[in-house]
Amino acid sequence: MELCQYPCQCRIRYFTIEAIQIPIVYNQYGDYDPDGLLYVLEEDSQRIQEEALRRFKQIPPQPYEEVQPLVIRVNCGDIVKVRFRNHLNRRLSIHVQGVAYDVMTSDGTGAGFNRDSTTDNEIVYTWYADTEGVFLFHDMADAGSSEKATNIHGLFGAVIVEPPEAKWFDPQTGEEIKSGLMADIYQPGKPAFREYSVFFHDELEILDKNGDTPMDHRTGLPSSTTAISYRSEPMRNRMPLTHDPADSGEEISMSSWVYGDPAPPILRVYVGDPAKIRLIHGGIKETHVFHLHNHQWRLEAENPVSTIIDSITISPQECYTLDILYGAGSRNGVIGDVIFHCHLYPHFHEGMWTLWRIHDRLEDGSGKLPDGTLIPPLQPLKDRERPPKKDALHPGYPNFICGEAGMPPRQPPCGVLDSEGNVVVYPTPLEEANFVERAVPGALYTDTCPCHTAGECDDPCENVKVFEIALVQAKLTYNRYGWHEPEGRFFVLKEELERYGGLDAYIRMVEEEKIQVEPLVIRANAGDCIELRTTNLLPEFLEENAFQLKTKTDIVGHHVHLVKFDTITSDGAANGWNNIAGARKYETLVERFFADEELRTVFFHDHLFANAHQLHGMFGALIIEEAGATFHNIRDGEELRFGTQAVIQRRDGTSFREFALFVHDFTFLFDKEGKPLNPPAVPGSHDDPGVMGINYRAEPLRERLKTGEDPAYIFSSFVHGDPATPVLETYPGDELMIRLIDGAHEEQHAFNITGMSWQKEVADDKSPLVASQTIGVSEAFNLNVKESYQSGDYLYYFGGTDDVWLGLWGIIRAYDKYQKCLKPLCKGKDMIQPLPPCPGKDDVVRRYEIAAIQTELIYNRYGDYDPDGLIFVPLEDADRVLSGKCKPKPLILRANVGDWLEITLHNMWERPVPYFDYPKVPLDLKHKPSNRVSLNPQFLKYDPISDSGINVGYNPKEQTVGIGESKRYLWKAEREYGSCILQSFGDMRNHRYHGLFGAVIVEPAGAEWYENFTKKKNPFAEQAVITAPGIESFREYVLFIQNGIRLLDADGNLIQTAAAGSDEPVDAEDTGEKGYNYHSERFANRLLKDARVWKVFSSKIHGDPATPIWKAYSGDRVIFRTMMPADKPRNVSLTIHGHLWREQPKDALSREIPLQGGISIGNRFDMELKGGAACPGDYLYRSGSFGWDVESGMWGIFRVLKRSIRCKCKEMCGRILNCMK
Repeated sequence: MELCQYPCQCRIRYFTIEAIQIPIVYNQYGDYDPDGLLYVLEEDSQRIQEEALRRFKQIPPQPYEEVQPLVIRVNCGDIVKVRFRNHLNRRLSIHVQGVAYDVMTSDGTGAGFNRDSTTDNEIVYTWYADTEGVFLFHDMADAGSSEKATNIHGLFGAVIVEPPEAKWFDPQTGEEIKSGLMADIYQPGKPAFREYSVFFHDELEILDKNGDTPMDHRTGLPSSTTAISYRSEPMRNRMPLTHDPADSGEEISMSSWVYGDPAPPILRVYVGDPAKIRLIHGGIKETHVFHLHNHQWRLEAENPVSTIIDSITISPQECYTLDILYGAGSRNGVIGDVIFHCHLYPHFHEGMWTLWRIHDRLEDGSGKLPDGTLIPPLQPLKDRERPPKKDALHPGYPNFICGEAGMPPRQPPCGVLDSEGNVVVYPTPLEEANFVERAVPGALYTDTCPCHTAGECDDPCENVKVFEIALVQAKLTYNRYGWHEPEGRFFVLKEELERYGGLDAYIRMVEEEKIQVEPLVIRANAGDCIELRTTNLLPEFLEENAFQLKTKTDIVGHHVHLVKFDTITSDGAANGWNNIAGARKYETLVERFFADEELRTVFFHDHLFANAHQLHGMFGALIIEEAGATFHNIRDGEELRFGTQAVIQRRDGTSFREFALFVHDFTFLFDKEGKPLNPPAVPGSHDDPGVMGINYRAEPLRERLKTGEDPAYIFSSFVHGDPATPVLETYPGDELMIRLIDGAHEEQHAFNITGMSWQKEVADDKSPLVASQTIGVSEAFNLNVKESYQSGDYLYYFGGTDDVWLGLWGIIRAYDKYQKCLKPLCKGKDMIQPLPPCPGKDDVVRRYEIAAIQTELIYNRYGDYDPDGLIFVPLEDADRVLSGKCKPKPLILRANVGDWLEITLHNMWERPVPYFDYPKVPLDLKHKPSNRVSLNPQFLKYDPISDSGINVGYNPKEQTVGIGESKRYLWKAEREYGSCILQSFGDMRNHRYHGLFGAVIVEPAGAEWYENFTKKKNPFAEQAVITAPGIESFREYVLFIQNGIRLLDADGNLIQTAAAGSDEPVDAEDTGEKGYNYHSERFANRLLKDARVWKVFSSKIHGDPATPIWKAYSGDRVIFRTMMPADKPRNVSLTIHGHLWREQPKDALSREIPLQGGISIGNRFDMELKGGAACPGDYLYRSGSFGWDVESGMWGIFRVLKRSIRCKCKEMCGRILNCMK
């Protein structure tokens, strides 16, 4: 018999889900959303509504624990039948991402020519759970972001696809459950684990207990709210204990001793329990950075060489499973309250934080917290040893910690020394009874360092690497233009203070610019036990100025990521019922850490006044190198203790150059006249104040443009001198390791290097090559450049226009000859430079003639247009585009691996480029745009002096092309790179948002390129079919994501979607429109024709969108070549309804995802759809951000056509049909 004739083992699970509307109360202080929306199971609906309304009527309104995002669980292989009942007076739906379904009936939209699967009554959706993981579902009947929309009010949930035959139980009762945020999962043949669903969401429409807009008591401004799972604990509600107006109370704002536990769900566990966190972003706008203290996970859970992380960027509608290494308590068995939060400081200020409580003793429901709150029971996992019971000397965390409810927490016993070296706080007998056997200051309740790393067991302090560190304040000057930070605060080794004659002498020399301060970088090796002794030498106040209110900062902490430590005493924080691990003025905080493996770049910062301190520079890094590696000065080769630059010599004798680069924003700088640079309207506001820096330096373009020079030479050191930002010095071919860290404060950034590339994961040879890296606050990346490069100057920069404008760029300088100031890594023949790139006699050279032209770009049939469009076109098409006979599209060139590309660029512009002040950049300066253009490719190999397309540093050859001029570039496609963005560096500020970009696609060896659905060969095709020897042919779609387009409507009015319906100013990074491939399909245009928002995606009503309609047959192999060349730094994302792809295409252990988040300038992705194109129908592709992206036109349709009967059916469709027999 054929396999299809055997019985199907698919189990059908049934859920009946309702949408209800109730006030959602977010915390005990009575903050609430009056128009809350949520999905609930039908059997729970009445109970939840009645009890939620009863508690809402209390004074103040109180939350109900069962008001939570709906989480349902199924097994892999299940068929899921969801009966959705909508009793509300509006159209609604359920759209799920990541599980299979029939797009014609179960998409939850009315996209394209599909049947409308939204409802105002009842509908049945069928899902096929064929991939394990966590998958968001949400309403798609209203994809807007206004207060009238649905997702903003909470209409989202998740389905978790568990392993086959797994079962799930209530952690408190041990009973089987059908839904719930938290569950204990038992799976055949594998250990049971604790599972926690954590939803981040933002842009909440919140009122306070009196029905008014919540206000910040210090600034008097409206206060935003961000949340976790329908709960929020904003700092505005946790009022200081004093009436001193300078007392913000931030240092104790996360302490349960003072305020009780936070409102967002507390995750509870016994030490050692296996655990997974299912992280879901249900919000509509902001990209967040999830950070979990004390614990780590791998980016790819099943990959043993995948990067170990503890912070991760997550975009709207993105999901992750965090498989916690070594379980709760990590490798060293931590107990206590472990905080997790969004690391964008204003966001956890606004309530996006809570705790993971790790218990050391059995909790049966009879215990109480120090404030009298009952501790709920927690069932032990059945396959693990039961936790010990409590006794008089061991009452269980936190009841052995000395403290008084309602009062500030104590500092750690033995862990703080006064100025004379005396212990400030001694332990109580009860605390001492709960110490580990070999307790030391900073490691009392957890044996942080294993015995073999700390010397003999009777002398645990031997072989500990000790760093004596001070926190100091000084005026920091960022550049020669006089931009400065009057209250720069930073970490410094005490030995440096002593070297320069003490604190006062050191500060004087810093302020006289005789010492150039950088963020502190210290190093240790894998396996080291590390002790940090941090002394507080800071003033006790930050003074009031145009940016900030006077703020008392009389205690500081030192929080370190990734390493192992005792969270109660060495977290550098005051979280939950833990001690306040901080030092007051002249005190020294002693903390103990264990570097259990080569963790590479480890971020550290103050956690007690994080929101006040980080933007003043209080961050640094601990780099954990491989065991046995040594660290050397780049100038003379001597061993060194600290510094942002070093040569690292491995045990095998090889070496690499190491550079630590910290990006930071919300930097409170003043110009040389003492005028604030980009101050907020009200001191203390979080509305994107200040500027940006790299390692306390900045080279703003606005200052360089004041000379009146052409912007084409903005990066040229011949014209302007070297930038103030770090110049990274090397010799050609030296291995580079850039340790990239985001130190502050809220924005996402995207780091790019021209002419170089590295693997996405430093230790995984199967991870893809990249030339850019999106990064958020606290994230750290290791960019290992191992491929050869030529001598010359290379540009590194943060890709968003706002970032570059404010000075986030610098130079990598590869010297062509020996320099006395830079000790070579190699000797002898290895110092001889290789031959410059040049085609061999048998090499394939593909020649392209390209023209830069000016043309009106019409983005849709409604007349939205850019009258000043700037584009690249094949020279042969230039006249046809200019005459209107050929529609403009982004330039796409193709080559095969091994090919050379000889590009001749002609500048055919006919008039000067006008200057516009919109889209906005901070601190804009009216200037004359450049009329010069260039071409620079990602990944391809070229001579940086002759063929880079950038006038950077001291490279002596002209790289740009003036009007009427031409230039030839020569590049080589050494690998099958896939998507490579083409940029013009003639004038990033004024050209890119008008469309001046393109791409080179490097195809497999021997490939032929055809226009989609024809046999016409076309290297420029937006949709193509690629055939090549030895591989399966595929359809290729080249998708350019545009963010920050300057568009006018048909009447010539400037379009400002982000500002529509709002009186508040829009952040510069959110100005401009959105689209794909010179097209955009704004909601506003469609809704004028038909105001039914649930029909906005319908081609039956509105016709197809202007954005590309990608076409394929069901089952076809499909690759989306996706890239973001322009222009604004705000992260976007991309989802393709009904489809999955591997995040890292050639890595079998990579995640399969339905949405790529964290997309920013310079990012590119080769997304090969799993199983090819799905069943016939219209599938939306779009951003996951409803806040302005989708509304502003960032969506389109992937149209899958029915295959002929002789073609092979798609595997999924066949399985569905078989299971239905």
